[in-house]
Amino acid sequence: MRKILVSSFLLALIFILQVLGLLRGTNERIDTLLPSPNPGVLTILTALGGNLFFFAFVFFAIYLDVKKHGKLSKETLVFLLSAFLGLVIVGILKVALNEPRPRGYGGFSFPSGHAFRGGIIATYSSNRWKRFRIIAWTYAISVALTRLLLHVHWFSDVLFSLLLAPWIYNVVKVTQGTWLHLYRKIVRKLGINFLDIKF
Repeated sequence: MRKILVSSFLLALIFILQVLGLLRGTNERIDTLLPSPNPGVLTILTALGGNLFFFAFVFFAIYLDVKKHGKLSKETLVFLLSAFLGLVIVGILKVALNEPRPRGYGGFSFPSGHAFRGGIIATYSSNRWKRFRIIAWTYAISVALTRLLLHVHWFSDVLFSLLLAPWIYNVVKVTQGTWLHLYRKIVRKLGINFLDIKF
């Protein structure tokens, strides 16, 4: 619970500073200091936070569970719900805040969808495969760095997203006592037993 409170405070702080425009100077300074390396390699690396890689990872996680147990593990279900809720939050914030990207790139900037997808994969992987925690978070931070080095996101965009991922994951995990029964009831009623969970 302490983790959730601390991360809630940090997320709220970054969000308030972002809305008030108090991070603009810091964001612009960091963007100016960062080099503009060859985008070829960075574009390949940043794709690891894109939709294609993300959905491939989702199917891989589901496949591992169904193959082993015939159903989902609680950890994978928490991941799936967290990812869905997080991407909805990212989408709503992007449209609501309408923050422009650095250097005139099109689209909305805050928060970073790539950094969120990397962060939620890293959070889940750290919980499921604890010995790969460092590799998982190296991956997530690397995806976030590619967004900065490609100059398509501000520092606050990726920082908020990297904090949002474990926050929402922990909130979903802590509250599963309130929603898990309803989820299982719906899955059984629809007859999609492989999406039920293993106890």
